[in-house]
Amino acid sequence: MSEQMVIESDAEDLLSGLNEAQTRAVTIEKKPLAILAGPGSGKTRVLTRRIGWRALSGLEDPRRVLALTFTRKAAGELRLRLHKLGLRDQIAAGTFHSVAYSQLKNFWRDRNQQEPELLDRKVPVITQLLPRDNRSRDTFSVAAEIDWARARGIRPEIYVQEADSHGRIPPLPPTTIARIFQEYEEFKIERGLIDFDDLLEKCIQILGNNQRFKSAQEWRFRHFYVDEFQDVNPLQFTLLKAWLSNRPDL
Repeated sequence: MSEQMVIESDAEDLLSGLNEAQTRAVTIEKKPLAILAGPGSGKTRVLTRRIGWRALSGLEDPRRVLALTFTRKAAGELRLRLHKLGLRDQIAAGTFHSVAYSQLKNFWRDRNQQEPELLDRKVPVITQLLPRDNRSRDTFSVAAEIDWARARGIRPEIYVQEADSHGRIPPLPPTTIARIFQEYEEFKIERGLIDFDDLLEKCIQILGNNQRFKSAQEWRFRHFYVDEFQDVNPLQFTLLKAWLSNRPDL
């Protein structure tokens, strides 16, 4: 049996146990492609089988695949499933933030730039910026409101009008949220810190301004997969479009 026949046999094995709809989702050629499926219908199973089937069929180079998800736990599950298909060491899988951070680290290292310190928990900072009588109950909801604004490119100085235009009902008066938001941004700048949203914003900015960096990412990643795509926020979607660079392979 030739090597090509062995590869084809391995690829067909990945269709075993799938129902008709799942098999079609794994093998359909259209791109970009959205798979609509409800809870418990095997979405992650289909996603990993599609990646594996296309790689083993020779339709995609697994070294050029990027599989994206939203939490470290989900990324770990994705990598585990790909490992069981024999593909984990070839395919890049991670969260939007972890992939952006990895690319930025390479960018900074290549230019001998000092890497900013990552602020991985904003809640303790925001707690100190809250009015004292709100610290016990409003910290997480205020942090979530700032996350909502950052995901839409809304800066502190326009937060009040944007919150009103979007019908937001923030946990504190909008002017107070704007003040906390502004002081949080100033806190990071003064200490040379970046947070997770900064990672996405900086990666988007560099992709837009540095052709060498952009070309390197386009060469590295050519086939994109997103698990639970309905959870993509506007900032993540902007980064995804920058990575895709008008290519339809999603």
